[in-house]
Amino acid sequence: MNIPENSNRILELKLSGKFAHFRKFYTNASSLTYLIPPRTAICGLLASILQIERDCYYNLMSSDKLGIAISLVPNIYYHKVFQTLNYAQDKSKNIPINDLSAHKQCRLELLKAQGSKNLEWILYLCFNSAEENNFAELEHKIKEKNFGYGLYLGQRQFIAYLELIRTYSQGEFKPISESDYLDSAIERELIDSIISQDCDLIMERMPLEQELKTDTKKSYRQTKRFGNIVIETNGKRIHGKFRNLVELNNDLKARVSFL
Repeated sequence: MNIPENSNRILELKLSGKFAHFRKFYTNASSLTYLIPPRTAICGLLASILQIERDCYYNLMSSDKLGIAISLVPNIYYHKVFQTLNYAQDKSKNIPINDLSAHKQCRLELLKAQGSKNLEWILYLCFNSAEENNFAELEHKIKEKNFGYGLYLGQRQFIAYLELIRTYSQGEFKPISESDYLDSAIERELIDSIISQDCDLIMERMPLEQELKTDTKKSYRQTKRFGNIVIETNGKRIHGKFRNLVELNNDLKARVSFL
């Protein structure tokens, strides 16, 4: 995926937290988690900052208006562990919370970092310049740590933190049609070859964009774009042949792929 047309700057952000659960769309009783927040989860997080109501932001954050790239941070060592949680039914206010007969157990796969470290991801955001007002408001609110409805890593109990690291202005980044290295997650179709020998790669099927559908009875949310996303699990640079990246003018000359 290319960056949106007429993009004139890119925000580099650090997203962090102690625990996370980004539910895989095909799991049911035992909820599995992705290693990175899906593009759809990040859109929801940004909508929360801007205080946009649920299901009302899909058009604003479509891929032609908002570009999102995601990188893991080296030396974090992301771990997945299973926990069994008790969920209380809330259909009736007459059922007390300590009534064990009303509880339902569910196995939940949690994402955490090794030891006492926090989970961390680096996000890169760029808006089509036609959405400059929304982009400026988002940047201002992040700088002021005004996070609107609040930030969560997949579920409300997993509090998230967001920090603006840097803003890249026009001239401080450039599209790269072909690259021999990569520093972010990427769609499988943009990889021609991989030559790195010491990398640990996984590929996960993830939702990338959603839309609101309406029929005669109700409105409902539907995923309109999926992707097979390749991730280096240790946050290492991958060498090979890749297409449609963006090079950032920083110390590492990082090259990232927008989902």
